[in-house]
Amino acid sequence: MKKIVPFEKDLMFKTKIGEITSIALDNTLKLNSDFVSGEFIVSGTYKLQEESQIEEEFKYNIPVDITIDSKYDTKNCQVSIDDFSYEIINEEKLKVNISVMLDDLDIKEDPIETIEVEAKADERDFDFDLIDIDANINTEVNPKVDTHVDTNNIENSKDIDIENKVKDNNVNTFEEDLFKNLEDNHEYSIYRVYTVKEEDSVDIICDKFQTTKDILTEYNDLNNISIGSKIIIPSKDE
Repeated sequence: MKKIVPFEKDLMFKTKIGEITSIALDNTLKLNSDFVSGEFIVSGTYKLQEESQIEEEFKYNIPVDITIDSKYDTKNCQVSIDDFSYEIINEEKLKVNISVMLDDLDIKEDPIETIEVEAKADERDFDFDLIDIDANINTEVNPKVDTHVDTNNIENSKDIDIENKVKDNNVNTFEEDLFKNLEDNHEYSIYRVYTVKEEDSVDIICDKFQTTKDILTEYNDLNNISIGSKIIIPSKDE
């Protein structure tokens, strides 16, 4: 991911500016974890009057500080000058426009909760250990949910007893709704619980987890997901 950070600065000259005959931009920018600091160095030559044969030198050091949002991973980030231009505003003022490019920024991903299902030949026991789900449904507590489904005779009975060790009714409802489709489909060996982020779309999530929209629709109501929603992503990979 690339981010462009624009800067604009007015440089005041002690004498009149008739013509800029040469100009250059150097920098000492350095990336330090979550911020960039250093200087822009603007230098060159100019004439007091356009018809003059005498050129004067100029040099300006412009301090720079850029704070990078903590949601970005800057491990591979590269800092460079993307664009530079200038304009003579009046006889004593030179305006410079500088754009800094932050390249190869990555958005930090939230940890993905993984649910593993172990199937036996004649009997299936499903142990779901869902860790630290941040439901945020009328409660400030992020409980650890420990559920157990025992299906000793799947062919003759569809009754499943679920023991929830959470007293909050809202959280119970959230967990039951989240896994309601697992009762009738044991095709997959891993089920991931993923929190939808601001930059996500259904296509992006499908690409990220190598799945399809049809499979996601079997386990989730895709018409009602939003930022912060939790969705189930099934997988056959161990």
